[in-house]
Amino acid sequence: MNSAKRSYTSAQIMKFVIPSLLGAIAFVMPIPQNNTLNTILGMLIDFGKALLKDYLPATAMTFVVASAVVSLVAVAAKPKFIMESEFMRDLFAVPPFWLLSRVLGGVFYVMIFYHLGPEVVWNMDNGGTPGIVLAPALLIIFLILAGFVPLLTDYGLMEYIGTFARPIMGPLFKLPGRAAVDCIASWVGSSSVAVVITTKVHDQGYYTDREASIISTTFSVISIAYIYVMADFVKLPHMYFQILLSVYAVTFILALIMPRIWPLSSIPDTYSGRAGKQRVGDDVPPGKTLGEWALKLAVDRASSQTLSTTLQGIVKTLISLIVSTMPLVISWGTIALIIANSTPIFKIIATPFTWLLGLMSIPEASEVGTAFILSYADQFLAAVVGSAVTTDAARFMCAGISATGLIYMTEVGVLILNSSIPLNFVKLTVIYIIRAVLTVFLLSPFAWYFTM
Repeated sequence: MNSAKRSYTSAQIMKFVIPSLLGAIAFVMPIPQNNTLNTILGMLIDFGKALLKDYLPATAMTFVVASAVVSLVAVAAKPKFIMESEFMRDLFAVPPFWLLSRVLGGVFYVMIFYHLGPEVVWNMDNGGTPGIVLAPALLIIFLILAGFVPLLTDYGLMEYIGTFARPIMGPLFKLPGRAAVDCIASWVGSSSVAVVITTKVHDQGYYTDREASIISTTFSVISIAYIYVMADFVKLPHMYFQILLSVYAVTFILALIMPRIWPLSSIPDTYSGRAGKQRVGDDVPPGKTLGEWALKLAVDRASSQTLSTTLQGIVKTLISLIVSTMPLVISWGTIALIIANSTPIFKIIATPFTWLLGLMSIPEASEVGTAFILSYADQFLAAVVGSAVTTDAARFMCAGISATGLIYMTEVGVLILNSSIPLNFVKLTVIYIIRAVLTVFLLSPFAWYFTM
């Protein structure tokens, strides 16, 4: 480590250490508050909600409507300023499903905010929950998160932790060492980012079909930032640490199990990535220790960052979070709640989960079972259901499945199906069901312990 330190100035090392440490403190350092624990991040979000609560619903509606309008323009007219920008093109020139979701979100939000059209759309039991409660909360959460996430992702912490995690990936998870970077990418960034990284590395020939399938369905965990969002959604922000601990414990156990059973165990170790190359080894270079190599990667990553690139990253992160997430919460959250409150469809489909949850003594098992079904469509739908239940244990389970399910068809599932990773809809569905069933048994003890 000393030889590594001599390769860099103190300023270079501090450029890695200080932002990374500030980011870690903001997200995970417990702070006593009102007889419970909070984080700096949570305290800032609470302050923002209290300060801006009268303005958030109208502002959130404006953003959702704007995202629908810009997406329509991008898809229909393909203006030059959007199509020549990779960021704008990827964000707004979206497939039909995403376009429909955004347009529906915009239309529903106007109906909800102004009480237009059928009451079944805008009443508080249905559209009012995502429109008046959840989306405004999301807006302030995203605003705060966007400012802190780059401290975790852009200044070397991901590379540093990922390098130390590499030696355990093979024995535990049957994966190459470089897979640790994907895991850390999702942990501090987002599950979709991790899938994009996995697809890119698979296409380059560094992952086999089996490895890419395992990583994309087992390690694309929603980030620690989103776990706070889920905790807040289900009205348990004061239990963020408990939910975080429980989710990652369950996800770790599932990561040990899933690669060893069908369908993941049946996928061959063949290289079918579009690049068709053989894997380059990811060992630590000769003459360097693991710690020296971790420091080098972290410092090199931090050195590439400037105030300008960080600010650009914050703005892009904020816009991406708002445009890709809030319309889905409004559109499909409203539809799901209307169906759930007006018909028995979801309750019927969720009957097996209701029975299992009842077996594990989870209260409001019928509602929580519905969340387990809806989470396959989108993780936020489980949180929407969780916001409507009344017991902490039920809310805890809804927040948990929104994180441990991993395969959300509006995001991760679509990315996998559109990639070269050999997983079809049937296999993804089977993987989700297995994860959800195991989550019932693995997460329930945590729910009992922390809430009952």
